[in-house]
Order: sequence, then C-alpha cells, then structure tokens
Amino acid sequence: MVVSEQSLKSVRQRRPVGVTRLRLILFPEGGASVLRYVALLLILLLAVVSLFPLYWAVITSFKDPQDVATVPPSFLVERLALTNYSDLIRGTGVANAPVVRWFWNSVFTSLVSTTGVVLLTSLAGYSFARKRFPGRDLIFWLIISTMLVPGWSTIIATYVLTLRMGLHDTYWALILPGMASPFAVFLFRQFAITLPEELFQAAKIDGASEVQLWWRIALPLARPVLATLAIFTFVGHWNDFLWPLLVLNKQQIYTLPVGVSIIMYQIQGAGPSYGIGMAAAILMSILPIVAFLLMQKQMIEGITIGSLKG
Repeated sequence: MVVSEQSLKSVRQRRPVGVTRLRLILFPEGGASVLRYVALLLILLLAVVSLFPLYWAVITSFKDPQDVATVPPSFLVERLALTNYSDLIRGTGVANAPVVRWFWNSVFTSLVSTTGVVLLTSLAGYSFARKRFPGRDLIFWLIISTMLVPGWSTIIATYVLTLRMGLHDTYWALILPGMASPFAVFLFRQFAITLPEELFQAAKIDGASEVQLWWRIALPLARPVLATLAIFTFVGHWNDFLWPLLVLNKQQIYTLPVGVSIIMYQIQGAGPSYGIGMAAAILMSILPIVAFLLMQKQMIEGITIGSLKG
C-alpha cells in the first residue's frame, strides 16, 4: 500500500511537468499561438475550397462518359478512362472540332503577342527613362492616363478599326491590339530609372549605340521585370475569350478558349459533353502552369524588386 501511494505521488508530480512541457511546445507564445493555429486552419479551409473546382475538373476529365452525370455525383474516379482526352484530341464527338489547330493558334498568337509586348514596351520604357526629349514627361503621363480607361469602353472602337483594316479572321487581329500595354511601359520605365548611369557611360565610351545600350545592358539587367511582364501578358492573352470571339468567324482560326465554348455547347449530340469540356479545360491550363513554374523565380524577383530598392 505504501508503494502504491508513492507511485501515485510521483505520477501526480510528473503530470504537471509533462503537461507544461507539451503546452510550451504547442503554444510557445500563449494566446498568439492559438490565433496562429486558427489562422492556419482558415487558410487550409480556403485552400480546399479554392482547389476543389480544379480537383472536380481533373476527376471529371478522367471519368467514363456514363459516369459523368451520375446522381448523386461521385467524388472519386470509379473507372479510369482516357476517352475524353482521346475524343478531344481527335475531334470525335465534338462536331469534328480541330482541337490541335486551336491549341496551335493559342500558342502562336500568345507567344508572338508576348514577344511584341516585351520588346516594344521595353523600348518605350527605356526611352522614357534614359533619354531626354521635348514633351517626354507629358507623353509619358498621357500614356499612363490610358490605364484609367476601362477596356470595355474601347472594344467597339477597336473592333471597328480592325474591321476597316481588314484584320478580322486573321492572326493579326489577335496580336496587334494587345501590343500596346501602358502598364508594361510604366513598369519597365520605373525599373530602368534605377539602373546606374555609370554602366551606360562606360558602354558609350566603348562605342555602343543606343540600341546596343538597350539590348546588351538594359534588357539583361531587367530580366526579372521582363519575366513578370511575359507571364502576365501570356496568361492574359491565352485566357482571352471575348475578343477572339468577336473578330474570328473561321473555325480554323479559333483559339482554344473559343473552341472550348463550342465543345461545351456542341450542336451534335444530346447535350454538352462535360467530360470532354473538362479535359479541354485541363489541357488549356497546363501551358500557363508550366510557364509559371519555369519563370517563377524571375517573376517573384520582378514583383518584389520595387520593395527591395531604397
């Protein structure tokens, strides 16, 4: 009986120490740690809610066509099938849609438009930052003021202009209107101002021209900013739906977003092919994700570069 009382006392003495140590490990800052756990839980819940549509699109794209519209819906893939992807790529079951051609149209126009925006806006931003000419500041602020004009208010004027120029049903109707980017000019100009003047003076002494100063000094140093502009421009052009829908009438020139809308509301069959539509959505999102993963380091540097300087 004496042994049991001693062991009971030892247990009672050890329990507060263990509980206190566990509390210090889990809640080192007391109430602040509790708030952090609550914030982490809310972030996880928001992440689940945000990622659920992507998860639903992925599993729907791999479902058998007979399992797509089951009631109640299944949140797991019972029978893994690649029918939706094969039908999508071959164009079967979707009014013989040339999906591969649509994909190429989106890739081509997005790459050309992105390249044009990066080159033209970097030239303009470099000129406004490094050159002095009459009315420079006034012209720059006039360009920046166009950012205040909503894009919806100019779409009719742009449509009429491209129509009179005979650009409809051509790749130029998708490429040229997007090359004028006031935000890109502003971003590159603000970065070019921070470049040291000594580099340009030394290059001028060596006989470098203005084009060489822009190409060999400004562009290499502005790689993070250019990566940011390239990602934003590429994704914006890749996901554009309204403008290609307005200026394109030939099915062979459709971009992938317009083609996906045709797939979802096809004229053949009993109704929308949700499995094929989800497969198209997944394929349409792969290229922007890959581009972001390849350039995320430069993109993050470009976003944070303003906060790191002065």
